[in-house]
Amino acid sequence: LEGMRRIVLDMKSGLSAEAVMQALMGCDPDFVVYRSSKPEETVALCRACHANVLVMEVIRQGIWKLSERLKIRNEVKKLGWDCKTLLLVDENADEMLAADVRQAVKDRLVDNFIYASVSPTYLAGVIDTL
Repeated sequence: LEGMRRIVLDMKSGLSAEAVMQALMGCDPDFVVYRSSKPEETVALCRACHANVLVMEVIRQGIWKLSERLKIRNEVKKLGWDCKTLLLVDENADEMLAADVRQAVKDRLVDNFIYASVSPTYLAGVIDTL
């Protein structure tokens, strides 16, 4: 897997995650995408595949909320290599949450964010720049 970009995807919606996986692999043959079935497994999956990029969906409630996502990001940082973190947020569903996510990027708590409304091609482009 030399030269491949290993991406771990942690999204609440299985359907969305499937679409994002297909799109990423279609956009760039060097992307290898692994899907975390639940947030509790994300750090272990990042460790197992030696992830380069972690993409996490953020919503307002439960284990997908921003504070929980930042805890996962901190655990991933402790793995000992540079794994970039990209947060995915639906700006139409929750403008306040989108503002909080942007602030997390400004505070350098995560590497970048994208809105859920962007095209998968754009997502692939952003991941490629991390």
